[in-house]
Amino acid sequence: MLPPQFISWADAQRIVLEHTPRLSLESCAVEWSGGRVLGESVDSPVDMPPFDNSAMDGYAITWSDPLPTEWTVIGEIPAGKWPDRVVGPGEAMRIFTGAPMPQGADTVIQQEWIEQDGNTIRLTRGHVLKGAHLRGKGTQINAAERAMEAGSLMTPGAIGFLANLGIPTVSVPRRPVVDILITGSELVKPGQPLQPGQIYESNSHTLIAALREEGISPREVSHVEDNMDAFRDRFNQAIQGADIVLITGGISVGDHDIVRQVFEEGNVTTHFYKVRQRPGKPLFFGQVGSTLVFALPGNPASVTSCFYQYVYPSLRKMQGYAEVFLQMVQLPLTGGFTKKPGLTFFLKALAGPDAVTPLSGQLSYIMRSFAPANAVIRLDEDRETYAAGELVDVHLFGYGRS
Repeated sequence: MLPPQFISWADAQRIVLEHTPRLSLESCAVEWSGGRVLGESVDSPVDMPPFDNSAMDGYAITWSDPLPTEWTVIGEIPAGKWPDRVVGPGEAMRIFTGAPMPQGADTVIQQEWIEQDGNTIRLTRGHVLKGAHLRGKGTQINAAERAMEAGSLMTPGAIGFLANLGIPTVSVPRRPVVDILITGSELVKPGQPLQPGQIYESNSHTLIAALREEGISPREVSHVEDNMDAFRDRFNQAIQGADIVLITGGISVGDHDIVRQVFEEGNVTTHFYKVRQRPGKPLFFGQVGSTLVFALPGNPASVTSCFYQYVYPSLRKMQGYAEVFLQMVQLPLTGGFTKKPGLTFFLKALAGPDAVTPLSGQLSYIMRSFAPANAVIRLDEDRETYAAGELVDVHLFGYGRS
């Protein structure tokens, strides 16, 4: 039997993370690794730059003190060509950005400071410093030096850096395999006509969009009517190879709440059932083998709230992220709020730089207020009233955040 007691929001998050494993590593082309976490540290296979080269178009010379004011040009070095001449005192070679420095040269004079007459160049302005405009071999990184540590986020800059070192692939935790099961005989796909007693199904759309924000495409999305045998069969299929199964609806205590009844048959280990929170009290978290099972309430706002408080951190831990929770800040309330004590409240909200405003329409069936929301306000379980201007915890939706 499922345990009847409710647990706190904090305990529920802790239990979810305790039972969430980190997934195995896979090889990923570096250019497609954006937003993922490096699973293994990377050492540079080369010195970078691999040779001394010019940082700009100009003339490569041997610096001396005093410095001559004119030199004889003995050749030219375009990028990609290795120099075949040695530069001696009083000599120069025309050089272009990125081209290798010739032997004997240690300084580049930028072309804007030079006048040329045949094979002779003259310094007409500026003060030339030794080593000017020279990119030294290994000045960015040396061969065998640590380039990036395991756990680093693969940002565009990180991808460019590793590609610059000639690294074609990286090891990253694989993406979680997720199945979605939507229960409810009354649900109809958007675009179809509604018959009496039917409503449009939106939970799968919310969950698919939330998963894709994390770079995850669900393996299977199924709508199951309120039939025990049909749900049991589909659930048994889902747990084959899935890391997470997300279920919406059917987890309360009604006669047609088939999800809970199937779980009670004994093949699902219960980690918790019911959380002292609003919305989303009848939340189930359990496990079959290595597959985590989240049974979310059917009301759309409850599904969205529970996803970001529990499923989201589980997915991120699986993929090796150091920060697994929504970003949390403290902001003052624009107005007072009164809540029921004994429950943690999550309020759909608009967060600005200086304050946060609860939106109207906080009931669990209302998604209209989730549409403009960029945050949820978390109100403590043991509190009842909050005054305008009081600081509250605000969980920010990081849409597009990696």
